[in-house]
Amino acid sequence: MDCTSSSFISTNDLRRMFKQLDKNQDGLVTLDELCWILEKLGWAEHTPDELELIVGKQSLDLDEFLRFYHDTVLDSKVTNTNNDVVVVDGDDEAIVRAFNVFDVNGDGYISAEELRDVLERLGFEEEAKAWDCGRMIRVHDKNLDGFVDFEEFKNMILHV
Repeated sequence: MDCTSSSFISTNDLRRMFKQLDKNQDGLVTLDELCWILEKLGWAEHTPDELELIVGKQSLDLDEFLRFYHDTVLDSKVTNTNNDVVVVDGDDEAIVRAFNVFDVNGDGYISAEELRDVLERLGFEEEAKAWDCGRMIRVHDKNLDGFVDFEEFKNMILHV
């Protein structure tokens, strides 16, 4: 994933997250591991027991993990096109939730440091070091204040 691209969390990113979560390489992610990544993303709304009721099993394979992310985490408000997450309806709820993941300090702005921090929390340590996250912020910073605010983030997401 290029930090200058307009994608939020692509299918390729989700595959890499899955691979990192699947420590024993059995092709499955447990509900505890799923809870861990949801917590890192700021979407820790369910316990492992509640997740089991939702998904109906103790672990998910890659396809189930991808389906869970798109259907449950994003509340079916997005679709996947060319490996990019694209909002398809006028409801801002999914965009607000995504923005809040990156707005680590809750000040209403995403800085290059926050972007790098989130990438590292998601398991992209090496990529976060290599990417110029400041450049990504500058690409989408239309008012030139050095940050991406919600409207700039929304514009980025809607125009993928």
